[in-house]
Amino acid sequence: MTYARSLIARSILLGVAAWSIGHAEEAFASPEDVLGFGARSSALAGTGTASAEGYEAVYANPALLPYARDTKLTLGFEGAYFDLRANGEIPSDRLAGSIIGAVLPIPLPGVMKDRITLGVGFFTPFNLVVRGRILYPEVKQFILADRTQSVAVQAALGVDLSWWNGRHEQSGLHVGGGFAALAALRGNVLVGVDGTGRIGSQVEDTLVASYAPIVGASMDITRDLRLGLTFRGELVGRFNVEINVKDLGAITVPPLEISGIAQYDPWQISAELAKVSGPFRAAVSLTYKHWSAYPGPPEATVRCPTDPMTGQVEFCDALVPPAPNFHDTAVPRVSAEYTVAARSGVDMRFRGGYAFEPTPAPEQKKEPNLFDEHRSILSIGYGLDLKKPVVAGLSLDSFAELQILHGRDHQKDASVPASNPGAPVTSTSGVVVAGGTTLGVAF
Repeated sequence: MTYARSLIARSILLGVAAWSIGHAEEAFASPEDVLGFGARSSALAGTGTASAEGYEAVYANPALLPYARDTKLTLGFEGAYFDLRANGEIPSDRLAGSIIGAVLPIPLPGVMKDRITLGVGFFTPFNLVVRGRILYPEVKQFILADRTQSVAVQAALGVDLSWWNGRHEQSGLHVGGGFAALAALRGNVLVGVDGTGRIGSQVEDTLVASYAPIVGASMDITRDLRLGLTFRGELVGRFNVEINVKDLGAITVPPLEISGIAQYDPWQISAELAKVSGPFRAAVSLTYKHWSAYPGPPEATVRCPTDPMTGQVEFCDALVPPAPNFHDTAVPRVSAEYTVAARSGVDMRFRGGYAFEPTPAPEQKKEPNLFDEHRSILSIGYGLDLKKPVVAGLSLDSFAELQILHGRDHQKDASVPASNPGAPVTSTSGVVVAGGTTLGVAF
């Protein structure tokens, strides 16, 4: 019996190893919730619900896309360095990736002219597609760094529903909608006896798509003031591999699950009031994030089966990880931008902003060591717009961002064993430094 169980265990491990090697990088996720999306928005501390420009509106607020009058392609890069500490440094890989954005006004005649605009935006790390590390709950870990190690994909359509007032100026309502997309993986590992009487394993998997909606609206209150509202749905990067052991005679092994959440953005609502005309522009926003629905990275390793006759869950010995008990948060942001006309056809833009990102995670008093802290986000940036008669439709944008983790002490309860890596107390702190630049060309 012991030898048979050893063979089963080896077969399961081989099957899981084969699946892991083949698919370690086959999921998509979105880092923009941590660092912002686009050089201009990041320089403005993530504001943009009422003031985003160009392709950045795909994430900030699709309703703003019709303000882009020209077809424009933007290319660039972004990087970040994480210095995260929990009684010593927690190793975190640096982030470096490319930015691709585009806006395309849809050419329609008559009253629909300049009314509908399509936008797309991508962020792609240079050295991977996605990283999702599912560690034991008691292992010291920050969720902050891994949430940025993934591809971000968005597409949206904006519609201008405004009217033309007596001064022949555009004024009124804009709406827009789109999606953020990622790939999720479902797999099966079948362990059983083959025709030769040996225990072997068969691995199958399926790549499926997961989507989150992004919808928004904006209203020009006056010529200078605009109000914006955006809803972003819950975005979950989940993997799930089911292991079934069959045809082993008297040996019964319940179905096992290797599953978890590699990336998670909560659903959120953002509201912003912005001054959008003149050399001086500013914005203030507030974003509500529904973090209380976050189930945590790991999921149960054994799923209790359901009785087909009664529909009730049968009893089984399932290993269920502890709930993280995250709570909802509200993120305030403020930003300003000043434009200097250096000469005819040359505008220089100076930007800055601040945001406070409260942590949804409670103090880690129990066995888990899933750390996260309040963050102060300071950002600056520079933009250069070249127009005729110098160059037609060329823009350069860059930003630098410093995120300071406020830090705190996590005191373990007396019931937590001394062998726990976070016992008896863990002090956490750190900084995140990010920067990037983009070049846009209008056609």
